Amino acid sequence: NTCGSSNDFKLMENQKVLLLKNNNTVIGATLITLKNDPIKNTKTYYLDYICIKKEYQKMGLGRKMFEELLNIAKENNIDYIELTSREERTAARKMYLDYGMTIKDTDLFIKKV
Repeated sequence: NTCGSSNDFKLMENQKVLLLKNNNTVIGATLITLKNDPIKNTKTYYLDYICIKKEYQKMGLGRKMFEELLNIAKENNIDYIELTSREERTAARKMYLDYGMTIKDTDLFIKKV
């Protein structure tokens, strides 16, 4: 499980990455994408992922990164945070529910181009 380093990220203009470091080694990363909806007049951070290197998991670092994301969202007047999470990711899903997120009933459509 690798989370990359700051040199590995080629971000688009509407993306941000938060890096968690131990000394100068990247041990975690959070990638978010800003989505503006001009019709609903809302700003949403889409949480692409939170990644913690395997040897640092189960230490509450994912929660710390999510809390930092919430702080940044509040500072930037973001209306919503949204994400997808597979059912088998029970620890992550419990964390999201603990922070007051709700599960939206939807069907994801996808087509490779």
